Amino acid sequence: MEKLIFLSMLCLVLVACSNSDDEEVDVPVSVEETAEYKAAEAYYNSTLKSVITASCTSCHAGYHRNSNTSNYGTFTNAMNRATGMYSQVNSGGMPKGGDKLPQDDIDKFEDFKDLVGLIPSE
Repeated sequence: MEKLIFLSMLCLVLVACSNSDDEEVDVPVSVEETAEYKAAEAYYNSTLKSVITASCTSCHAGYHRNSNTSNYGTFTNAMNRATGMYSQVNSGGMPKGGDKLPQDDIDKFEDFKDLVGLIPSE
């Protein structure tokens, strides 16, 4: 029994003292923690959300629950539909029945789409 304990202790010491490369291991970062995600979210909140509120929500009033994917008043939904939103406002398809948005506002949708495009996928 003493030999078994001695061998167990010896194995533990050998394992503990073994040479390790101590390489850095890349810890996965969630998409929400990336600089690209944060930049797109900040741009949305500071620049694009006011355009969406002024130009889109009046026609989409019934769609603006947080759980509805057509609610572009929430960052996640807008992020997931950035390319489609830009295509619609750039083509003049939205706002539906209204005048095409000013180019400055269309450029904001394009800038947002480009920022979203930089976000790494999971």
